[in-house]
Amino acid sequence: MIHIVIVDDEADTHLLYKLKFKKFFASLGDLKLVSFLSAVDCLNYLRREDTPPVDLILSDINMPEMDGFELLQEVRKLNPKVPFYMISAYESSEFRNRAEQLGAQRFLSKPVDFNALGEALKTDLNLSL
Repeated sequence: MIHIVIVDDEADTHLLYKLKFKKFFASLGDLKLVSFLSAVDCLNYLRREDTPPVDLILSDINMPEMDGFELLQEVRKLNPKVPFYMISAYESSEFRNRAEQLGAQRFLSKPVDFNALGEALKTDLNLSL
């Protein structure tokens, strides 16, 4: 089973990922897709004893309460190796550099190119389709 966590404060984004990932992972078997509207809720989930190992986290950067950069720093304390993709509507070298410095595996711009995302997932999760 592939376990992916999505964090974005826009509810519509969750539905889009669900639809795209369901299609992308159809030939791979079970997909556990969990989504959160806030970084704090995501952290609470990741800290639970009964949470299965996560294969990938995709997080928006600009969110209320705790932004994606803060979430990435907290996730790195819990699991330094889990692939973490930062996603932003603001394409800036400052955001890209900060994401890289904090240990993000990839930086994606909105709207997300799902073909490119699929190729990144194949590579980073060692998937053979």
